[in-house]
Amino acid sequence: MIYVERNPKGHITNVELTSGINREEISVGDSELIEFIKQSPSCEELTNLILHRLDLDMVRVIEDLLDIMIERDLIRFTDLPLPVQEKLMFKRKIRTLSNEKTLLQEEEILNL
Repeated sequence: MIYVERNPKGHITNVELTSGINREEISVGDSELIEFIKQSPSCEELTNLILHRLDLDMVRVIEDLLDIMIERDLIRFTDLPLPVQEKLMFKRKIRTLSNEKTLLQEEEILNL
């Protein structure tokens, strides 16, 4: 997700990758966003930041797509190269740990 801040005239003044006060979500294809990035003194840095974020989002899309294909027997998990299998399994374990930690923190808050 990409968020922008606007001045009182409604022009984009800043681009961020997280939501916040006075930030609105904007489509990555929005022509005003593209023009702001082109005109920005930090165009290259901003472009790289956005591309990095989109790449990370795309990785998750590909993981989800692989899961769907495996569930529908379009491919087998073992059809994937071993390094890919290992990375996917590791990421699943890490996500499980992250989810467990979040659940424990929420339970602790509820028990206060």
